[in-house]
Amino acid sequence: MSIEEAVVLAEEDRLEDDLYPEPTAIGINVGQVVSGGTVHGGVHQTFVENKLINEAIRRHHLLRAYVDQVVQSLAPRSYRLSSQDQDLSLDRAAAARLVGDQPWVVVLGPANSGLRTAAVALLHEASQAGRRLEEILIDEERGRPFAAVDLPAERGLTYLLCLPDQRERVSPDLGRRLQAHAAHLATLDAHLVVVATPGVWGAVGSVGTVSVLQVTPPDLPEVVRRECAVHAVDASSIVGHPTISEVLARATVTDAMRLAGIIVTAVRNHPDHDVPKLVEEVCGAYGDWDDVLAAWFSAARSIRHRLFLVAAALLEGEPPAEVLDAVNSLGQTLGDLPSVRSDGLAEVGLRALMSEINAEVVDGRLRFERANYATAVLTFLHGDRSAWFHRKLWEWAMDLPLRRNDHRQTRLAERIVGNLVAIVLRSRDTRPLVWLNRWTGKPYLRPHVVQALTATAMSDEVGADVRSLLYRWSRAERASDQSLCTIAEVCSGELARLYPRVSLTRLGHIAHRGSPVVREAIVTAVRRLWEIPRLRPRIVEVVTTWTEGEAGGRAETAWRVFAALARSEAHPVLMAWQDGPLRAGLVGAVARLFDRAEADVTHAELGESLLDAALLSEENRERIVEFLGDVVRRGDGGTRRLVRLSKLAFTWQPVDGDVTNPDRREVRDHVVESLHQVDPLIVGA
Repeated sequence: MSIEEAVVLAEEDRLEDDLYPEPTAIGINVGQVVSGGTVHGGVHQTFVENKLINEAIRRHHLLRAYVDQVVQSLAPRSYRLSSQDQDLSLDRAAAARLVGDQPWVVVLGPANSGLRTAAVALLHEASQAGRRLEEILIDEERGRPFAAVDLPAERGLTYLLCLPDQRERVSPDLGRRLQAHAAHLATLDAHLVVVATPGVWGAVGSVGTVSVLQVTPPDLPEVVRRECAVHAVDASSIVGHPTISEVLARATVTDAMRLAGIIVTAVRNHPDHDVPKLVEEVCGAYGDWDDVLAAWFSAARSIRHRLFLVAAALLEGEPPAEVLDAVNSLGQTLGDLPSVRSDGLAEVGLRALMSEINAEVVDGRLRFERANYATAVLTFLHGDRSAWFHRKLWEWAMDLPLRRNDHRQTRLAERIVGNLVAIVLRSRDTRPLVWLNRWTGKPYLRPHVVQALTATAMSDEVGADVRSLLYRWSRAERASDQSLCTIAEVCSGELARLYPRVSLTRLGHIAHRGSPVVREAIVTAVRRLWEIPRLRPRIVEVVTTWTEGEAGGRAETAWRVFAALARSEAHPVLMAWQDGPLRAGLVGAVARLFDRAEADVTHAELGESLLDAALLSEENRERIVEFLGDVVRRGDGGTRRLVRLSKLAFTWQPVDGDVTNPDRREVRDHVVESLHQVDPLIVGA
């Protein structure tokens, strides 16, 4: 074993100890919506990237195509407007007009009743008219009640805010804050739609006058029919079957949506099946084939049959011969087979093994005949086996791509990480994510880790848990550079667009590290976030706080970040010019920088970036001069800062180059003359 592998394994042990303090509990089948078109549970890269991440983006950014699809598949429901003066039942169009006429509207309904979908449908007309929509996500650390602080407010936008389902997660004065924010939005021709359960809305305190729409739950058979129709599948005969009716009688809207996805899959893959056969297939997949698998494992199956089933579940979509080859290594990893290969004539062959697990070959690749069977097998094992088994199984799976050095490596990695994410979402158990750490040190595999962590952190099922997990990992003292760099990449991608405060908090914890590799990863991460204009004020605020404290550590990282941002099209000082608190914070930070006893590259990088910005326009020049004057006047030590800034200006543009660089000479002289007119003994800023 190499030193690198030993380090990875040691870190996995530490992370796993943190994640597995108790024996693994039996998993329960609750879970995600299954999109129509999934081929028999086969998991591909699109499951993580194209399906999960892109769907989360469409959903939370309220893109027009997403809103259109919501309305297209919406089962009819009524919106009851009740107040002291009236009690009206409105259809969707009338309720949507109310949303457009009022500064804010509250939509109430039971939990797990498709309440958010009903609210999104009210935004359809606004979307069609070209009005921008935006969802306000609760970007708070876990355990903190939502208090509606720093809510966005842009002219002409319509905002959607979904409150938590738990009363304890909202502040008792939330109603007052929302009312004040709605009044502010009204001055900007903006609107707010708040979604909540009646119990939670009763806990937010006084709200004054607001229109409240109470939404009735939809008819679940109609939910299934309409969702299937969107995917060009007529599900009427299946939905009308008594067995499906019994299933829907105990279901939620989320369950009904998942059932619709399974029906689409079953009909597309078995167009020749009659209704009873399709119902049997659908009910089996809906229940994760739990009874079938329990009976199968209870029978006296040989070790080779069991190993082949597990290998096929993880590798469905690969050539069957490769699945068979994997059986030996899996058996040796689990301790079920001897250390030597066992492929003689005495062993069961490929055809017999495939027949035993109800698999077939389609276009040269193995697939299960039953819908969503691969995920069902892995879900069953997750709830039926020990933590030791889980560890060994995923160690084996994560090692498979490491043994390849061809095009199959990427394909295998996509398949493995997709399966792992599926199990995390189906079982709502984030602990398997620790095994992704085996890939963080491999540049060609790290993107798959980033995608998996991003998808789960953005998910409805385990998003809050994964974001908490990233918090713990970012603070782990013994975390490797590779792991920290991976977290930095996650926190500078799509996750940061939805949860900027959470992402910047984790980057702040990592910024304490003194490793050059980690520091460069933080600089790269913040530079990526800087490309999102609406995040720039928050970035300046956060990175400014990093500069506090002694030189080195997080302060050094902060100045590396500011130096990188200063080379962008939006200099931090100029960007924050109109924001008094941000500007004052930057003045204090730069003053502390030039109070250091030693001059270093950080002084030069920041100072030169300011002078470069002053070259661009007369307005920039005057602002930079004013900013540097504030730096000189900031607290004690102004004379020292004045001397150092003047010296830096002459370093930026030496006298012997004045003839060939008249513009730079003019800026230098103007800055130096202006600074010398500042009285450093007068404390300002």
